Amino acid sequence: MRARVWQVVTFALEPFRGNPAFVVGLDEDLPAEVLRSIGAQFCGVTAVLGPDRGDTVRLRFVTAEGVHPGAGHSAAAAAAVVLEDRSEVEVSFEDGSRRLFRRDDHGRVVVPWPVMPWNPGEPGPAATAALGRAPERWLVAPFGYVAVYPDQACVRGLTPDMALLSTLDRNAVIVTAPGDPGESDITIRVFAPKVGLPEDPVCGTAHRIIVPFWCERLGRTELHSRHLSARGGDLWCKVDEATITIGGHTCHFLEGTVQLPP
Repeated sequence: MRARVWQVVTFALEPFRGNPAFVVGLDEDLPAEVLRSIGAQFCGVTAVLGPDRGDTVRLRFVTAEGVHPGAGHSAAAAAAVVLEDRSEVEVSFEDGSRRLFRRDDHGRVVVPWPVMPWNPGEPGPAATAALGRAPERWLVAPFGYVAVYPDQACVRGLTPDMALLSTLDRNAVIVTAPGDPGESDITIRVFAPKVGLPEDPVCGTAHRIIVPFWCERLGRTELHSRHLSARGGDLWCKVDEATITIGGHTCHFLEGTVQLPP
């Protein structure tokens, strides 16, 4: 059988910025081993759309290891595909949840997510040593450790020890600070060498932790975040109680078909 495939760049308008993700569209169910092979073929977290269920679009995520809970940029890429000819659509996830994917007035893809909890805490001296500069404070979340710095220059200037970061008991270390005036409200970088991603080009998931923190600290409900990775990217986020909507521009880089085994 043939399946449609797209590579969509998320959180940017230019094809060589942002975070690219593959999206595969299916007209029928496939065995788990084929989905794993699709994940291995495209690397990273691949979004799988369909087959449709009634009035909703089905969305799953796969890697070489099998079904994956998902990644923010992969969801945004899938949203860009299903929204190509419409302004909004309801999408069903494998965990039974449903979310309304839509485009805002600026043409950005907007996806709602539950806020991720965090607590003040200290990860230990190895984390500070790995970053090479002590932050103002640490936050601890199941997703990873968060180091809060006083300004954008601190975040941009970090050159972490990836080997030492890999020894920590969290998969990710997020570094964040206020943005420079006129550029963004906050800035962020995300390092995850423990799972084979030294620096994430743009990490939507980390914003489910840091945006509620910054909104509380700055007395705001909406923030513009700039990712300071080599590729870079921009996210517009809004917090409403326990929900955060994460929006960003997208652009299609590749579109075609793939041949799958019968």
